[in-house]
Amino acid sequence: MSVNVAVIGCGNISQYHFSGLDKAGAKVKWVCDLNPDAANSWAAKTGAKPTADYREAVADPEVDAVFVTLVSRLHKQICLAAIDAGKAVVCEKTLAENADDAWEIVERARRRGTLFFTSYMKRYIPAVQKAKELMPSLGRIVSTHIRAYQNWGDQWGAPPTEGFFHTPPGGMSMVRKNYGGGILVCGGSHILDLTLHLLGRPRRLYASMVEPEGRDYDIQAAALLETDNGVVHFEALAHPLRKIGFLRDGWDERVEINGTEGRLDLYSSNWTEFGSKPSLLVHYDNASGAATEHRFDAASPFDRAVAHYCAQIEKGEQGHQSLLTGYEADELIAHVKLSAASHQSVEVAWRG
Repeated sequence: MSVNVAVIGCGNISQYHFSGLDKAGAKVKWVCDLNPDAANSWAAKTGAKPTADYREAVADPEVDAVFVTLVSRLHKQICLAAIDAGKAVVCEKTLAENADDAWEIVERARRRGTLFFTSYMKRYIPAVQKAKELMPSLGRIVSTHIRAYQNWGDQWGAPPTEGFFHTPPGGMSMVRKNYGGGILVCGGSHILDLTLHLLGRPRRLYASMVEPEGRDYDIQAAALLETDNGVVHFEALAHPLRKIGFLRDGWDERVEINGTEGRLDLYSSNWTEFGSKPSLLVHYDNASGAATEHRFDAASPFDRAVAHYCAQIEKGEQGHQSLLTGYEADELIAHVKLSAASHQSVEVAWRG
């Protein structure tokens, strides 16, 4: 048996999902995009039927799963339609534009009994998977530093007057239009998801954000988060530094987890270059005094994530990734924004 899939959205991010579906042996039955050239291109590559109407693809009784790979502002309507049609759903991050919509989506999936996965693919980076495995060896977790530093050029100077980061007077920048915000959503959402994945739900947080005048998006978001596994120091930063990071390429994503019996240092490469750049995990064991490097070959976390989703869909089981994954990240984003706006610490009001 193989999984029959409809892919809704044939833009840039979809290429990584198509790669994963091909390697997982899934059958792409439909491709959908308002741009006929994009849909027709992937239809020719996959043998799928092209359409501009996602409802046509969702209604096909032969479709087992719907992959939602377009901008976040369109996720809700498509996810709900697929859930109501009884399909399993794999949705790109962020799940929705706000936590209320994200909760509505996952609650609908829970009530309907459908499988639902938000594709936070960094959970499937080999170094992250090894870190998860080694967490019990650290003893009591006391402190974590986790960050996403991404080279966005000089966002700290004058506002851009053109291009992806330009905010026109009375209008909206492309980064906000396409992704719903700045560095918190684009880079920080993945890091908040890894916080949830490795350390659990924070109880309380205090945050600050920088949104320069003349922009409709943030370029820095930082927070202290209280968890049952110690305090987490979180930061997402858009910066102009070209040669920082463990590969000296301007990409600096790092997780440092400190316990009473050891430490984990995790380094990941730019998500657009995972085919050529590896991840690294360093495990320090306090009893032996030894530090072990786990170096991994370059590997696509998208391929690994999609393979897992397809396997679970074939078995009809949600598996280890909760259907709440996308909601939880969106709830944390909402509380980071709330704390930053109020200049106060906030209790995280979890649902579910």
